[in-house]
Amino acid sequence: MNLNKISSDELYPTESFGPSILGTLIYKVGDQTEFKGAYITTNERIIMNVDMMGEDYRRVFAYTDIVDVYVNEKGLFIDFPDGMGKIAMVNIEDGDADEFVRYVKDKLK
Repeated sequence: MNLNKISSDELYPTESFGPSILGTLIYKVGDQTEFKGAYITTNERIIMNVDMMGEDYRRVFAYTDIVDVYVNEKGLFIDFPDGMGKIAMVNIEDGDADEFVRYVKDKLK
């Protein structure tokens, strides 16, 4: 699975792609805390693709599901409401973190 790419066939008719970003997601599942993952934005939602211990995992979020997004010297952070909390992405391999944050923040308005 190419984590930061999806087919345009998977988009709704009203959707278009925004920026995507690929790196290491920090999120505890069992004994593992680091997972290769990507966020793919569209004008309507964010798609999270993750390689979880060899299994493909996908989760889709509406922009209303996101409290905040920001980048600092430690990485990129997406703050979700109750449940998931804050998820960090470090070791960004592909994509522009600043462009991603600007795009998502614009959708949060």
